[in-house]
Amino acid sequence: MGLIRLIVKKLVQKRRLTSVRYLLWAHNARRDARAAKGFARHSGIPLVDICESPILQKSGGKVLFILGSGSSINDLNASQFAHIAANQSIGVNFWYFHEFVPNVFSFDGGKDPRGDESSDRTLEGIGRLFDRKSIIDARPKILYLRPLNSESKYLVPVPKALANHRWVSARANLISRDPLALESDLRLILRKIASRSVPSPVLPDNGSSAVRMIFLGLAQGYKDIVLTGVDLDDRPHFWRSENYARRYQEYVALIPAEASEIHGTTQATNRPLGNLEFLPLLGQAMAEEGAGRLWLSSADSKLSAFLPQYSWPRSTSVTAVSKQSE
Repeated sequence: MGLIRLIVKKLVQKRRLTSVRYLLWAHNARRDARAAKGFARHSGIPLVDICESPILQKSGGKVLFILGSGSSINDLNASQFAHIAANQSIGVNFWYFHEFVPNVFSFDGGKDPRGDESSDRTLEGIGRLFDRKSIIDARPKILYLRPLNSESKYLVPVPKALANHRWVSARANLISRDPLALESDLRLILRKIASRSVPSPVLPDNGSSAVRMIFLGLAQGYKDIVLTGVDLDDRPHFWRSENYARRYQEYVALIPAEASEIHGTTQATNRPLGNLEFLPLLGQAMAEEGAGRLWLSSADSKLSAFLPQYSWPRSTSVTAVSKQSE
């Protein structure tokens, strides 16, 4: 049986079998959708419809910024943040360290980064940092990824005022390991999203929050999506800078410092292809399918050799970024 399974896995990677791989993806997607539905029923957090749930404003020509935790975030100026605020934005995972409040916070499900008995203390601390006036007043939406262990206690806690602004999503990884096969698979997935024929709570994935949020933006009608702070290099996260580490020493200390190394999603360790290959292929497929354009905000990102640079509007006005209430 093991040998047969290995042969099938090798055969399904053949480039011409795009439709077969989609059927396998859809099977996995429906399975995760059922699990997410059960979690939603158990936790009381509504199940998202990636096309219909009012997570983002109607696109109306606006740009969607996906805000990662890369070091290049610290290079953005007040005018650029004012431009982001005039459009729509999703802050991924540790974005809550930043004073800029996005329209949506996206959190992975599961235990905290330490994965040991300190989980409760870490999440409690994160919850205190998240429960601040600037966030509550902005009324952002919250999108959780279903925890693999289906335990809602491992979700990042949010203020009671935002309890009705939450959804939970499912996901399913694309399975192609060959770049040309993946390009074909991405084209088909993009067409399925455009026709709204993927399972409604499921975001296509590559084991990456940024990838899921790109697909969410496309499902919600956005045509221009800008990766911001998605650097994929070995520089520390923006919140490790002296500015944040000093201001939020108690909270930064909750997240163990990592040795200098390339961002985990860059590698293909736990995914068919790393993001240095996956994201350029997705950007190319989006452009060629007429689904939209994937942009990069910083030339310092490892992706700058593959994705076009976003053109920030020329502006002489400098708007101060709203400060956190501590």
